[in-house]
Amino acid sequence: SFNIMDTNSTKAEWDEVAPEIVRMWEQYDYSFHGEHFTVPTPHNILPKPYGHSHPPIWMACGNPGSFAKAGSLGIGAIAFNFEPIYNLKGRIEAYKEAAANPTEILGDYQNNNVMMTNGVICLSDRKRAREIALSGHAGYLVTLVNLYHDTMPKSADGITWPAPPMNLADLGGDELLDQLIAGGYLLCGTPDEVCEQVAAYQEVGCDQLVFGLSANTSHEENLEMIELFGDKVIPEFDKNPEHSTAVYRRGATGPKHPPFNGPVDPDLKHTVLPANAIIALQD
Repeated sequence: SFNIMDTNSTKAEWDEVAPEIVRMWEQYDYSFHGEHFTVPTPHNILPKPYGHSHPPIWMACGNPGSFAKAGSLGIGAIAFNFEPIYNLKGRIEAYKEAAANPTEILGDYQNNNVMMTNGVICLSDRKRAREIALSGHAGYLVTLVNLYHDTMPKSADGITWPAPPMNLADLGGDELLDQLIAGGYLLCGTPDEVCEQVAAYQEVGCDQLVFGLSANTSHEENLEMIELFGDKVIPEFDKNPEHSTAVYRRGATGPKHPPFNGPVDPDLKHTVLPANAIIALQD
């Protein structure tokens, strides 16, 4: 019910809604009367997080101010990089500076993380990896991001779906592809080459990377990429088998809000899934 077509109102709407998400997770009689949305009568908002505390909270960020805001609220920052990777250093530093002394922890715990999203083509056959990157199909994801993420800067070409993406082979071929890889616009090549490219994100202070697979690959190639990336790339950078957000969540001191806003009927019964209902996976 938000007025999402008016981009001038989204910040105020976000500011009102974001703190309420945690209340919705933690309370069984949630209600709210605000400027942008209301829940006029008590509701038990479902689903509730399972286990201790709640999932990590992230904020989609684009400009330096949004990175700093996420840091000041103790939540993670997630973003695309539509510019050279080293240009992100100032934004990441703004986040980390704010995260060092947050003005408010939005959830039960601080999620001190900067996550960047990009595309990766990691194959043992270097020539094939570059062929995929040079094809026009590989850019459809970017055109969709330009369409839906309309409150952040678009990619340099500005092409928005349903317009077809640019075909790198027609615009400069291998030379242009090398420039894009060097700038961090995508990761492409053999596992050794991709490791060198991931290192650039580490150098600017990025905590996590997530990737989308190309639309111009076969199922077998996708399986190869996942296996190669997991076996050859991840172990070079991630030495801890436990995810950082799992550590943060485990350290949460407890719910931020009481389970009920007012007196509770002593006859009221509610249940949650017991821990022993989860069947452990076999090794």
